[in-house]
Amino acid sequence: MRYWIIRVNDGENLRNSKYPFWGVKRGKNGCMKTIIMKINPGDILWFLTSKPYGGRIIGMCEYCGFYDRNDEPLLQINTKTNEEQNWKGDDCWDIQLHYSNLYITENQNITGCIQCGGNVLEYETFKEKINSDLYEHYKNYKFYAEPKIFAAEFKCPKV
Repeated sequence: MRYWIIRVNDGENLRNSKYPFWGVKRGKNGCMKTIIMKINPGDILWFLTSKPYGGRIIGMCEYCGFYDRNDEPLLQINTKTNEEQNWKGDDCWDIQLHYSNLYITENQNITGCIQCGGNVLEYETFKEKINSDLYEHYKNYKFYAEPKIFAAEFKCPKV
């Protein structure tokens, strides 16, 4: 099980999500899909706001898999539009990372300052930039906390 840090800008779209998934842009030549292929079901995703928004870890979840909007050009069965997901803006969040057991971590004030161009980062590479041990936080959340309940159910991809 590996830990990943996902940048979420100000975090508002993550907080407002109707379904348990997060979207990332495809990137040049589909580079983001290549990065996402390295994440395995059961890996842990940590959501980090950008520095202007506090550089805080605001959520933690268990990764299930992903869907690509481009794989559904005629009929969207497994992906949602920004509007359906309750996201603001019209950015192309084509790669949709599905997860389960989202824990809201904002009250713990876990912060980090990562100066890197990537949006999906492996925790091991940047753990010295985070003010807390995410391995310890994971154990505590799994033991003491309850995951967020979403208004709408959505099944995780079969990998």
